[in-house]
Amino acid sequence: MLGKLMKYEWKATWKLLLSANLLTVAMTGLARWMVYLMRHAEYSSNFRMVDFVAVMVLFSYVASMFAVYVGTGIYLIHRFYTSTYGDQGYLLHTLPVDTHHIIIAKVLVSVMWVLMNSLIIYFSVIVLIASSTEMVRSMMEGLVNTIEYLGAEKISAFTVTMTIVAYIFSLLAKVLKVGACISLGQLSPNHKLMLSFAWYVGIYIVQGMLQGVYFAIRTAIHIQAARTDYFSYFGSDWETTLLGGIVSCVIFYILIWYVMERKLNLD
Repeated sequence: MLGKLMKYEWKATWKLLLSANLLTVAMTGLARWMVYLMRHAEYSSNFRMVDFVAVMVLFSYVASMFAVYVGTGIYLIHRFYTSTYGDQGYLLHTLPVDTHHIIIAKVLVSVMWVLMNSLIIYFSVIVLIASSTEMVRSMMEGLVNTIEYLGAEKISAFTVTMTIVAYIFSLLAKVLKVGACISLGQLSPNHKLMLSFAWYVGIYIVQGMLQGVYFAIRTAIHIQAARTDYFSYFGSDWETTLLGGIVSCVIFYILIWYVMERKLNLD
């Protein structure tokens, strides 16, 4: 049943979100071409019309990436709200499916789209920056020098893997936090969206305070231990991110499940 729910969720979102990501790819190709013209074309006129057009294209490229990234998040939030607590929620919650499957399907599909969007933007920027073989070679040499400076034992395959895992859990926590805020907002008979936003701001503030306390304590411990070499504890950040992500995922998941299972109100 989980697979069927994910398939249905994917079909409901792929047309718009895939088109948006293809727009990023197209804008990347256009921007890359304009950068090439700026660097290799020769002009006889003092006023370089191609430069003006290139600047406008690059501006449109940045604006389109921002619009796609923000738009993807807004669309996924709207999709979660309408399909679980809106008009579509009546049909969804009458299906003979477990609440856990509903939550997992929606969260996993949302995370997949966010990851795809982030990767496309990341590689888009790399393609645009890496305008020549020399620049690519320079970037790779800089990466190798950094690894040699830090030491291979401090940037091991395990550290890289766990950093990726920590990032995924952090992303899961962010998606679940939005779902939890929307769910908590449904507890109010009126102004549900406004209350959802208030919950998000409140949770964001509390998380910021807790992180500030944690880093203050960790900094004090490092000072007491006289650990002045930053790279001596390189990799500890992924442990913090992973632990915080797991705890946040559990808390937000329980909140969503509780509202859907015990406090569901679609009026």
